[in-house]
Amino acid sequence: MGEANEHGWIEVRGARTHNLQDITVKLPRGKFVVVSGVSGSGKSSLAFDTLYAEGQRRYVESLSSYARQFIGQMKKADCDGIEGLSPAISIDQKQGSHNPRSTVATVTEIQDYFRLLWARIGKPHCPTCGREVARRTVQEIVDDIIWNMEGHAIILWSPAVRSRKGTHQDLFRQLVEQGYLHGKVNGHEVEFENPPELDKNFRHDIDVRIDRLPCTINRRQRLTEAVEGALRLGGGTVAIESMEAPPEDAELSEGTRAHFTKVGETVAWSEDFACPDHGAFMPELSPRVFSFNSPLGACNVCQGLGVERQFNIELIIDGTLTVSNGCVRPWRQSMSPSWYRRLLEQVCSHYGISRNTPFELLSDDDKDILLNGSGSTIINFHFESDNGSVYKMNRPWEGIIARLQKTYTDTTSERTRSRLINCMTDLDCSGCGGEKLTAAARYVSVGGIRLPEVSRCSVHDSLALIRAWQPNGAGAPENFADVLEILDERSLFIGKDILKEIENRLGFLDSVGLDYLTLDRKANTLSGGESQRIRLATQIGSRLTGVMYVLDEPSIGLHQRDNARLLATLRELSDLGNTLIVVEHDEDTLRQADWLCDLGPGAGLEGGTVVANGPPEIAMKTKDSITGAFLSGKRKIALPEERRKPGKKWISIKGARHNNLQSINAKFPVGCMTAISGVSGSGKSSLVSGILAPALQRHLHNSDTIAGKHTSLKGLEHVDKAIIIDQSPIGRTPRSNPATYTKVFDEIRTLFSKTTLAKERGYKPGHFSFNVKGGRCESCKGAGSMKLEMNFLPDVWITCDVCQGLRYTRECLEVTWKGKNINDILQMPIGEAVVFFENHRKIFRTLDTLCAVGLSYVRLGQPATTLSGGEAQRVKLASELRRPPNKHTVYILDEPTTGLSFSDVELLINVLLELRAKGHSVIVIEHHLDVIKCSDWVIDLGPEGGERGGIILAQGTPEDIAANKESFTGQYLAKLLN
Repeated sequence: MGEANEHGWIEVRGARTHNLQDITVKLPRGKFVVVSGVSGSGKSSLAFDTLYAEGQRRYVESLSSYARQFIGQMKKADCDGIEGLSPAISIDQKQGSHNPRSTVATVTEIQDYFRLLWARIGKPHCPTCGREVARRTVQEIVDDIIWNMEGHAIILWSPAVRSRKGTHQDLFRQLVEQGYLHGKVNGHEVEFENPPELDKNFRHDIDVRIDRLPCTINRRQRLTEAVEGALRLGGGTVAIESMEAPPEDAELSEGTRAHFTKVGETVAWSEDFACPDHGAFMPELSPRVFSFNSPLGACNVCQGLGVERQFNIELIIDGTLTVSNGCVRPWRQSMSPSWYRRLLEQVCSHYGISRNTPFELLSDDDKDILLNGSGSTIINFHFESDNGSVYKMNRPWEGIIARLQKTYTDTTSERTRSRLINCMTDLDCSGCGGEKLTAAARYVSVGGIRLPEVSRCSVHDSLALIRAWQPNGAGAPENFADVLEILDERSLFIGKDILKEIENRLGFLDSVGLDYLTLDRKANTLSGGESQRIRLATQIGSRLTGVMYVLDEPSIGLHQRDNARLLATLRELSDLGNTLIVVEHDEDTLRQADWLCDLGPGAGLEGGTVVANGPPEIAMKTKDSITGAFLSGKRKIALPEERRKPGKKWISIKGARHNNLQSINAKFPVGCMTAISGVSGSGKSSLVSGILAPALQRHLHNSDTIAGKHTSLKGLEHVDKAIIIDQSPIGRTPRSNPATYTKVFDEIRTLFSKTTLAKERGYKPGHFSFNVKGGRCESCKGAGSMKLEMNFLPDVWITCDVCQGLRYTRECLEVTWKGKNINDILQMPIGEAVVFFENHRKIFRTLDTLCAVGLSYVRLGQPATTLSGGEAQRVKLASELRRPPNKHTVYILDEPTTGLSFSDVELLINVLLELRAKGHSVIVIEHHLDVIKCSDWVIDLGPEGGERGGIILAQGTPEDIAANKESFTGQYLAKLLN
């Protein structure tokens, strides 16, 4: 054991990964360590690519060669040595599963425990009548009959046939042979010796009279035999009809319910999990029955996805047009638009529907006929072609939607199918209503609650529900208050361990600020920060000790109010004896760290050195530490010199009801910078990304996107263009990079093609592309390296031995501009490139914009797959800023401060304020208080997340929000403004 380990330290010597400048640093074990610095200073290079990579590599190398072939290995960190490492676990921001079947409940294994609970103590109910279905023995059925009908004269009926087509003459003959002479056919009493003639094309019910007897205890044996015969003949079901009530002076058993049973009442019993009245069969309850990923439990219409691809009326109908003008969009683009128009016109004529009224102004009944058909009503269609031929048909009108569905199903044309797909969206499954399970599984309840109802709950409400079921538990959550039933002793005895596991896991999610997430939320819709915190909650539940956890900005997407809970969770992990290495920019996290390792002083080649290493106070006293300067208050992000007051132009949304929004009215001033704030899950994205952004795209750019539910949206006439900048990747392959995305590489390639040597050789701009044949190396197809599979060793990317990793042919690299070839340009940090191209106006403007948004450290040719969500968003922003529009533009950004240090946030705010100064509108969804305080207008949502949010707490200037006592954002903003 090395000296560093003996003294409780992790010591890194000579680290040179990426831009690290041969640094040596010591970090305490078992402590909460934060790695800080400006973007691109080398934080991730130290934390993930050095410490985590080496810790993981050493653990994997301790396994057998057979085991190693199943585990992805990491290459050795570029350093002289590391001592004191523990087994490492990385919790980064990469999005979780892309599988549409993965949900919050499945990835946290909460769904597995819920399935087990419902299988063990669930009570099945008939989907038709809601009656509880239970398996009973013959003796239990006899006991029930006596308890309910003692003293009554009763008839035992056996349902031999239920809703089956046929004449059933063979069955009548068999019944007579067995001695059963009387019964009912379709509710009418008959004698089976003279049975009625039944139509084979219709469904029939046949009941056999088994016996008629007084229901008394001393006739129990005869009753038992009759019940056995009825169950045998009726497939496990028997029905008892009361023909005569007991005399008033009859001596009945104590506690009997016989007096509550009315004469003529029929009660059914089943010895299987089946409803005796409706025959709904319930399978043996097991966890698989409640899995939407199992053929046994998944809805057979949507296969457990909960949604169906269906035609969306908003996409197929142009409500502003009339039937005669072609209101059905897909038919306007079909091969025979006039045929379909005449079809609709004749339906209109039949029903007296106006053909010259815009579709949106027709009555609901008229719309329903056109969309969904005429039912069984026959319509006489008559067509006459241009050449005089006549075509007639008499049949019901199937409806626009059914007609489009048939075309989509039958067509062999990819063009037609593609056109129709654009008119479809995912809507709740018609079979299960979006609940994903079979009818049998959907109607099993625990404590009066069905499993799909729990799945649609938030973590907060689910946790309250589980606690309400516990002995001495708190009250039920509001949405279950009327239906919740207390679990009986047997259910509690069987389910107590399962309930405890569910409570623990829900509690961990609650502790990391995810109480607003619903359990059925798809994993592929979670943000990087939410996915990371879910994995963090899972790690807390594992209770591991002696582990090194490496985390990447766990506070992303978290409101300041929830930060305290997250920090308490991180502290709990370190108190267990684990080492936490956290890459972070959040001020609260930096202040509460045990140890702060600050890298810098700049980004890229200007970074990669240790500026300060010790308790946070050390960084505050260090002259070169930008992080320390902001923590100590020596540097601050200043308020703008003036706030732009809203004018008369507004974009207003009324009655917003998308997701959890509670019919709110929001106003966005035109020509101002507006911040949308609120705790996580309060409805910020629902308002902006769910309603405003799609509405702008549809209005301005004829997009197919549909805005979320709202009553009205006014003021779009004030906007000429909308630019939505989110955190999705700028490319899915390593061939995409900032240079290609911003199109600056086109200008650079054109510049190289104009050099003297390129002209002599006839090289065009395409010759300098690594994506097409020409100047690229054909051995590696312009990638510079090739993957070599090593089976039980990690795959190795070896440098191409033809181009030596330079991507281009030797001849292409001979072409230079100011002494640099095309590969040299791609390897340049943007900050260096902006100086290199300062005399080339078009290239300089794009590169300068990239620097302005804090990307000076990123290489021009850096693969898009290595950029964070925040970096990708800023590349998109720079791409839009490089060509400033003349028309009024609305810029919509979703948490643009992701991954930014204090100084980078300052740069970003200046860019956004500059856009506003040019008269454009900027709308930012943001938690960062410095962005909020610099905005002209703030819309604050809350008060909580999920169902407890979706309300506007305040809208106005930052000072107005700070003065609002109900606003959590306002409480933190007040401290900053004062």
